[in-house]
Amino acid sequence: MKDTKLNWLFFVVLATGITVRMFVATLGHNYDMESWQIAMQTPVTGNVYPATFRYNCAPGWFFVLHALYFLAGHNPIGFRYVVAGLLTLVDAGTFFILWRKFGKLAGCWFFLNPISVILTGYQSNFDNLAIFVALLAALLIKNEFDKPVSRQTVLGLVVLGLSLVLKHIFFAFPFWLAVKQRGMGQKLIIILIPVSIFFLSFVPYWHGGKEGIMQNVILYKSYTTEFFYRMYLPRFVQFMFGSKGIWFFCLALFAFIYRKKSVIESLLLYTCVMIAISPAIMNEYMAIPLCFVATHLNVFTVLFTIYGSVHELVDYNGLRLAWISSKNCIDVAIYMLFPALLWVTWPQEIVDAGKKLLKWAAFETENQLGLKNKP
Repeated sequence: MKDTKLNWLFFVVLATGITVRMFVATLGHNYDMESWQIAMQTPVTGNVYPATFRYNCAPGWFFVLHALYFLAGHNPIGFRYVVAGLLTLVDAGTFFILWRKFGKLAGCWFFLNPISVILTGYQSNFDNLAIFVALLAALLIKNEFDKPVSRQTVLGLVVLGLSLVLKHIFFAFPFWLAVKQRGMGQKLIIILIPVSIFFLSFVPYWHGGKEGIMQNVILYKSYTTEFFYRMYLPRFVQFMFGSKGIWFFCLALFAFIYRKKSVIESLLLYTCVMIAISPAIMNEYMAIPLCFVATHLNVFTVLFTIYGSVHELVDYNGLRLAWISSKNCIDVAIYMLFPALLWVTWPQEIVDAGKKLLKWAAFETENQLGLKNKP
């Protein structure tokens, strides 16, 4: 992995990325910020889960919001800018990690990406916070899975648990790590530490909040889109299996396919698998695979960025720029993730298959021309 030194370009991009995010924050907000403000009507010592259905994650973000609300002087307008400011700093931290580990282009592509800018500055989407904490966990967890779990790895697993407590994006990632680990007892340790932290975080809220936790967090259902399911799977597969079952199956399957990858590389691949095959996609979910996109640039990830950016500019939950007319951009953006995943996973095999296909096509063409030219 690269270890790029900080230079003038880093600080120019840093200043630019921060400025555009805070500028976008001045243009307004959408449903998510309204949800955070509603959640703040519940005291920090109270139980948010029976109070509103619009808080659908573990308690971590609730505490972060209360801290930010306090810093804003309990002012709704100031609160919006403080939230955007924190999430901007989180993006800056991710930018730093990508710059040092994957190079300048990866860092710049992420931090100046319009999808990231709009989702952070305007929508105040906090998926980036859970992803940043998970990246820190990946840097801590050692790639020594043939040995017993070390103290540093345990620390990394605790940090991964904190990521789940913020938002459970990486709910299946402990299984991905366990697949890499040798020894059944060690596998259980890897799974149980982060998962236990996630479930234990609900204990103080279970009494009185059980129904809200089950319905709005554990069993939460987003808007069903089934982009992968309807685009890439044949009808007979759709007839036999539901989109959610396919999603869980693929999350498990790719854990084995990527079992020899490093922890941080697996984490990035996980975000792509999760969103590319997800049966439900919302506007803000496009933030989740952005680190993968930035570190695996190819024609498909570039197209994801282009179409995703246009979507964020015109969508009702985005900037709503009326002078741009575009339909179904999010569809095309999500469609690009699966071929991007295939290209990253099996590039040589795809090239070899393409060459064979071209040879076969050339051979068939010659045969056809030969038959036509026969007297």
